[in-house]
Amino acid sequence: MKINTFKYFFVDAMKSLKRNVTITITSVIIVSATLFIAGLFLLYIMSVNKNSATLFIGNEAMAKVLRCFEVALFILLPVVSLLLIVNTIKIALLSRKSEISIMKFVGATDWFIRWPFIIEGLVIGIIGAFVGNLSLFIVYSFIYNKAMEFTPELMLVQPTFVTNTMLWQFAIVGAFIGPIASIIALRKILNNVVWEK
Repeated sequence: MKINTFKYFFVDAMKSLKRNVTITITSVIIVSATLFIAGLFLLYIMSVNKNSATLFIGNEAMAKVLRCFEVALFILLPVVSLLLIVNTIKIALLSRKSEISIMKFVGATDWFIRWPFIIEGLVIGIIGAFVGNLSLFIVYSFIYNKAMEFTPELMLVQPTFVTNTMLWQFAIVGAFIGPIASIIALRKILNNVVWEK
């Protein structure tokens, strides 16, 4: 792809994000909330695993049930979050359906139409990842400090783990989940564009 073409796609994506500011904010909130919940869940799992020797003394059945619950949630959370993000991006796309149909009518390829939306999804995913990581750090720091006040013998994950280790993991997930959701949402719209008179 040429630099000028990428620049055009990037500028178009930024204009669209600015024009649809309500949907952009909603998408960022959904991405950040999803990553926040997933991060909180991962921190919970790590803390339970660190303290499993003291928590589940003589109760192996409870430990097995908890591990099955952890695996089920770990599989379910990304699927639900992807569906939420796809539906939010679909709403943004439906507001531009006539624009997409005009672009198809004048001969734009599907990929020419997709790239600005993919870049939008990338920006939304990365911003949502940073917002989710920041909110996770604030909430987990509060929880950690309160837990250490009442039960200092617990071995919990340090709050700096959220900013030092989980930040880049959140950014990678956000950079993938936004564009993937855009591609999934666009596929249906591009296949169902009706020529308007």
